[in-house]
Amino acid sequence: MNILVTGGSGSVGKYIVDELLAHAHSVGVLDLNPPKQKNVVFHKTDMCILQDVEQAMKGYDAVVHTAGIPHPLNDPAERVFHVNVNGTFNVLESAARNGIKKVVFTSSESTLGFAFMVNRMVPEYIPIDELHPMRPQDPYGLSKVIGEQICRTYSAKYGIRTVCLREPWIWVPEQEQLPFYATLVNEYRNWHKNLWTYVHVYDVARAHRLALEHDLENLHEIFFITARENWTGKESKDLLLQFYPEVQKYAGDYSGASAIISHGKAKRLLGYEPQYSVNDLLKKQ
Repeated sequence: MNILVTGGSGSVGKYIVDELLAHAHSVGVLDLNPPKQKNVVFHKTDMCILQDVEQAMKGYDAVVHTAGIPHPLNDPAERVFHVNVNGTFNVLESAARNGIKKVVFTSSESTLGFAFMVNRMVPEYIPIDELHPMRPQDPYGLSKVIGEQICRTYSAKYGIRTVCLREPWIWVPEQEQLPFYATLVNEYRNWHKNLWTYVHVYDVARAHRLALEHDLENLHEIFFITARENWTGKESKDLLLQFYPEVQKYAGDYSGASAIISHGKAKRLLGYEPQYSVNDLLKKQ
């Protein structure tokens, strides 16, 4: 396929581009900054300008939409919302205008609302899956909920296949980040809002490729893409008992350090199985 990756020069997008190139796909990158790869077409484009996105998208078979502001901590709320929501609208509208029938959207577990909650919430059941209520209290999580609805709308109207991949904290094998990850493991008590859920960027990249290569029965689907285990190495039930003692409902087979957010649906429908763990990152130090 000939695939356009929005945000393909970014910290996650560049790994998606590498994965697609390694599996014989042709790739274009829509970004404000040039990609590191030399064998891709570069479209220097502001995704908030609809006409420019529409022009850049001409001739592609599918789109991976990963561009956007990645969290609500460094930008004003209105900018987070504007860039992420209007950018996603522009991508789907441009896909419709160009007759593109497949869009994979990089969503987030922040749709659930835990990571940036101000007022305390508790998981309704463990492990969390795609049916769990979405209750974001921040502009980033809200923007991802709306982005998923935009995808659903364009699937309904135009028959575009849209796949939304909800990743938690994406960890990258870059030397400057590794000491920070070790700190997160040691200071796990400070990170209960994230539900100690993460995913290696190599697994993220592969999940995007699988979503592109599988034509699913439903035109619109949503998947959590996570690591197999929590990042602490501790029993997940022990963590939940300490930090979320209100949780009463557990799956009968839930045990060990299993991730609190399940990738089970992605395993069933996409063949996704995480290949990397926190240990693969920490041993690089």
